[in-house]
Amino acid sequence: MLTDLVQVPGLETAALYRPAGRQDMVGGDWYDLYPLPGGHGAWAVTVGDITGHDLRAATLMGQVRSMLRQADLDHPGRPPHQAVEALVQACQTLGLPAGGTLVHAHLTPRPAGHWQLSWTNAGHPPPLLTHPGAPSEPAEQLQAHDILLHPALPPTPRTTHTRLLAPGSTLLLYTDGLVEHRGQDLDAAVGEAAHRLAAASTGTPLDDVLQHLAGTVAPVHPEDDTVLFAVRIAPLPPSAQ
Repeated sequence: MLTDLVQVPGLETAALYRPAGRQDMVGGDWYDLYPLPGGHGAWAVTVGDITGHDLRAATLMGQVRSMLRQADLDHPGRPPHQAVEALVQACQTLGLPAGGTLVHAHLTPRPAGHWQLSWTNAGHPPPLLTHPGAPSEPAEQLQAHDILLHPALPPTPRTTHTRLLAPGSTLLLYTDGLVEHRGQDLDAAVGEAAHRLAAASTGTPLDDVLQHLAGTVAPVHPEDDTVLFAVRIAPLPPSAQ
């Protein structure tokens, strides 16, 4: 059920999924990457977490993922929060008992190798963003968020936030399985992930970066599924810097 990543000109992408289930080995965490309509070279990026660690959660996740894709396709040129609002409305109308969190983002190419990030956060852990030329600083935590998804909560207005990402920037989306440790501080774990992400060289393959984060930040015996999805804006060649 996992999305097969495709090559996107100007971007490097990588994903990692580790289930926590001892029997079914599936859960409600997912990542997604797909092109947006309109011919502008924009892409949608999502990481989400439907509550549960079993086949029921995986089934709900598959429905939510497909519905969010359809919402994007039905709202071309609209910000990502409108797709999430449409998803919530559809779940309410159809009686789909999907609860959880997600970050849904659009990445649009801009001049000089930059990309515009537009994202909406439904109660999810903060995305991490590194800035080129600042390896000694931890990755920035994009803290803005709206309410999570829950079948008992009525639809509410949501918000989209935007940032311009410079060449060499890295964006990390992840689920709480990476940073939730029994008896340990959640903010401290997010901070550790931010430091380790920023310390990774832009020349290190993203697959290796994700394996390092999962091996050093995540619990040794995780009780929750873990998804990591990273996007790196291609650095400019030396001749263009």
